[in-house]
Amino acid sequence: MAGAGGPARRLLRPRRPRGSEEALGEHLACLQKAEEERQSAELLKQTEAERQKVVAEWKELRGFLEEQEQRLLSQLEELARAIVKRRDEGVSRPSGEISLLGGKGQQQPRSQSPQGAGCTESSREDGPFQKPEPGFAELEKRLSDFSLKSAILQEVLLGFKETLRLELENNTEMGRFYHAKTWPHLEKEG
Repeated sequence: MAGAGGPARRLLRPRRPRGSEEALGEHLACLQKAEEERQSAELLKQTEAERQKVVAEWKELRGFLEEQEQRLLSQLEELARAIVKRRDEGVSRPSGEISLLGGKGQQQPRSQSPQGAGCTESSREDGPFQKPEPGFAELEKRLSDFSLKSAILQEVLLGFKETLRLELENNTEMGRFYHAKTWPHLEKEG
């Protein structure tokens, strides 16, 4: 009976027309191609979104850096104005003192020479040249602090640039690694 059931089963099976295996293969190839196109379109969409995000973030970073640059330049300008103001105050004060000394110089005894007027050892100790002006010392400290801050910021920016360079190189290498794993047939061709 086993033999008798065999031909009957063959008759009950639906008959496939010749070439149906080829048609099925073509259909599967079309489905695979459609899926690859869908995935490709999705990846391109994600890539564009990432591109827009990078552009926006770098634009924001450039704006931030320009803002900080302006802040630093403003601080330097303010410091320069303070130095000029202090200098001008110092220049106007001694000229007033000199005119007063000039008036007194006429009444001074002749034993003092005109070159030495007001410049004896005792007057040097009491005069304005003994120690630096406190206004300039404070400005010098502010400039020194600014220079230190600037050097620290430069070091931070150099570290940022180096980290960014290394990360971008690393991402490129990782991209090649993932590319080779995902599409090994392309690696063999290239």
